[in-house]
Amino acid sequence: MTRIGVCDDSPELCEKISKTVGEAFAALGGGFELKSFTDGGELLKYNAGAPFDVLFLDIDMPRPNGFDIAKSLREGFSDCLIVFVTSHSELVYDSLDFQPFNFIRKNSGVPLETSIPAIAGKLFCRLRQGDTVLIEDRHSGEVPVKIREIACLESSGHYIIYSLVSGSPENPPKKLVSRGSIAEREKFFEGYGFARAHKGFIVNLSQIKRLSQSKREAELSGGISVPIGKKYRAELKEKYTLFLRSRT
Repeated sequence: MTRIGVCDDSPELCEKISKTVGEAFAALGGGFELKSFTDGGELLKYNAGAPFDVLFLDIDMPRPNGFDIAKSLREGFSDCLIVFVTSHSELVYDSLDFQPFNFIRKNSGVPLETSIPAIAGKLFCRLRQGDTVLIEDRHSGEVPVKIREIACLESSGHYIIYSLVSGSPENPPKKLVSRGSIAEREKFFEGYGFARAHKGFIVNLSQIKRLSQSKREAELSGGISVPIGKKYRAELKEKYTLFLRSRT
């Protein structure tokens, strides 16, 4: 269940943003809980007991304003995805200190009914990477794994080899081996931001560090390299480009 918070000191705008956010996430089909606030202090109190996954924050509010709230969250090591909502474009640069996910400009000429659903789609993709799946490893039994930890899947006969990101070259990626077909797994994982790179490989787009055209391979986190088949080259590049755009 994704926990979403909206905070704007204008009751009318707060209601409008909340309604549009709710409709956008409902259309995406994800389970969510949404709370709205017109006071930043009340939001922080609520968040202390039930942390939000996503926040739509007005910057220009009586203290605590949007920056104050973001600072408090980051000092508490929160990885909440923050979307700043503002009429002041000059504040966008200052907001980068708080690692926002995105921005919505109230006076940009683009209606909230257009800008919010576009950002909601990007948020939904990012949040799904935090989902946990159970992989039936032939040696260890059922192993819970977060989607973002899976760098790639490789077909090997009647089995699928999952390479999990380790985080350092000294600690090689962990391998899990599960019975299954690459076509079946591709259908399941494409909704989580994965794409076919080769007839025997599926890669997590979020784990790609570079697409090497000269070597015809995808360089992934953890020092993993995956071949790129000629048949899949153009489509993989297109999907990776769209993925990168979705993060900005």
